[in-house]
Amino acid sequence: MRKDGKNFGQRLREARINAGLSQSELEEISGIPKARLSRYENGHVAPSIQTLERLSTALKVSEASLLGDERAVLESFFARLQERGIEIESSDQGARLADAVADMLLAARAASDSGTETDNPLADPSIASVGWLSLDAPRT
Repeated sequence: MRKDGKNFGQRLREARINAGLSQSELEEISGIPKARLSRYENGHVAPSIQTLERLSTALKVSEASLLGDERAVLESFFARLQERGIEIESSDQGARLADAVADMLLAARAASDSGTETDNPLADPSIASVGWLSLDAPRT
C-alpha cells in the first residue's frame, strides 16, 4: 500500500470505474483477459511492466497513478495547468511557479491560523485546506 492507503488492485478498479468501463470492456480494449483483470483488482497478483503499460494506455491514466506513485500528483497538477493553457517551458519557470504556490498556501495558512480576513484572494483561508498542499508546506 502507498500513501493513499490503496493497493494496486483498488486503484485499478477505481480507474476502470472512473473510465466507465466494465471488466469485459477493459478486456476488449487492453487485450487482457477478464479473469486476470479480476485477479489484479482483487489483489491476488501484480501485473508485469508490459501489462501495467497496457492497462494505463487502455484506461488513459498514467502508470504512476495506478502504482500510487507520488509522481501522479505532479502529473495531475501539470495536466490541469496544460488544460488551462499554461505551459511550463523551463526549470526556472517551474521553480517560480512552485514558489508562487507555496507563498499562496503559506499566506492562506497564516490567515486561517490568525482568524483574520483579508481582501487578498491569494490568502483565502479555504485554500489552506487544499489537502496535501497545506500539510507539506513548512510553517514559518
